[in-house]
Amino acid sequence: MVEYHASPRYSLDGIEFDVRGVYVTEDVGEIARLDALVPTWISRIDLKEPEEPKKPRTRKTTATETSDE
Repeated sequence: MVEYHASPRYSLDGIEFDVRGVYVTEDVGEIARLDALVPTWISRIDLKEPEEPKKPRTRKTTATETSDE
């Protein structure tokens, strides 16, 4: 199932978005047609980019010089 968002009541060759601007489909042909319009006219909202895990911040320590005098 793929979910798209556009302007409310947006219509494209028989594909009509609802009053919130959402359209959901499983039709492979419709998905291909709508994906061709992303991101110019509509956005695909079912795809969430995976968040990169945050790396722990390491403290920079200054190396202390020791002399053997």
